[in-house]
Amino acid sequence: MNTIYIAWIIGTKDIVDALRNKTTMVNILAVLGMVLFFHWFGYLRPFDRDVYAVVYDEGSSGLTLDTAQLANGSTYHFIKATSREDMERKMAHQDLGLVIPADFGQILSAGGEPTLNGYIFWSHRTRAAALEEKYTSALTEMLGRPVQIHIGANIIIPEADSMGMQATTILQLLMFVFMAPLFLVPYLVLEEKQTKTMDALLVSPASPGQVVLGKALAGAFYVVVVGGLACALQWFYVTDWGLALLAFLCSVLLAVGVALAIAGFLRSPLHLALWTLPLILVVLVPPLFYMEPALKESLRAVLTWFPTSALASLYLFSRSSGVPLALLWQNLAIVLLTIGLLFALVVWQVRRSDR
Repeated sequence: MNTIYIAWIIGTKDIVDALRNKTTMVNILAVLGMVLFFHWFGYLRPFDRDVYAVVYDEGSSGLTLDTAQLANGSTYHFIKATSREDMERKMAHQDLGLVIPADFGQILSAGGEPTLNGYIFWSHRTRAAALEEKYTSALTEMLGRPVQIHIGANIIIPEADSMGMQATTILQLLMFVFMAPLFLVPYLVLEEKQTKTMDALLVSPASPGQVVLGKALAGAFYVVVVGGLACALQWFYVTDWGLALLAFLCSVLLAVGVALAIAGFLRSPLHLALWTLPLILVVLVPPLFYMEPALKESLRAVLTWFPTSALASLYLFSRSSGVPLALLWQNLAIVLLTIGLLFALVVWQVRRSDR
């Protein structure tokens, strides 16, 4: 209990100092603004009027759907699929799946109103009724005949290896989670070194482990504020909340560990300015290429062993229909081992400074 109390005192002091510091407050607000902007621009897509639909014709009805622009300015693009499974696979990067029934032509010839089954992703499930109405109106306008799009329970949950918008949002989440501590923690540690506050802390009764734990608590505060907002805004992608929370906890510890380890090697604000952006790129490049669908499998196999790629996999599993247990344990082990090594390095740095 004494260790936790001392760490809590150190951590709360760092949090208060950061909130009083104009530079750190500007950085925090800037990253929070980026989180909100990417959500607004990426998910709400206020300026995007393009809709991409994958179409599977069950009975070879001969219906041809070409690119069409509607009266409201929306443009619909259509991609052919050879089967229902092919439609679901191609939908990974599209908005809508359509299945044209085998009797579509006969119903039209008889003057009836055909019904097409529409498919949307899990992330859009709360908007199913609105999208059903939207797509029904659009297809009716395109064909010049009344048709009905039925979505109902046709909700597709992505597979664990499926890439798409959920993969893009994971990259955004990782960027925000790592930006927060990398922009803030090294800066505060450098400031403590320059004001000799760190020296006073090292000669206090606090042990190196307690100092590291206190700094980690302060860093975790920034990550939870920024990353927690990003996670909250991406709630609609999650299929397994237990795994999502585990992935977020691991990302907090990994991001804080990286920030503290880097802070131990920096000696001036200039070093921090020069190394922050390259470090963020090093953190984000492996999962970025790892989740690229066209990547060679041999290179993908190498990138899967990077800790941030493993972390991205944990997030993907929390947003998919099934979790391969072997891959789950492998990626979790990579992340936890990296976290342990990072904090061991930080404790060693503090002990060396103490000497």
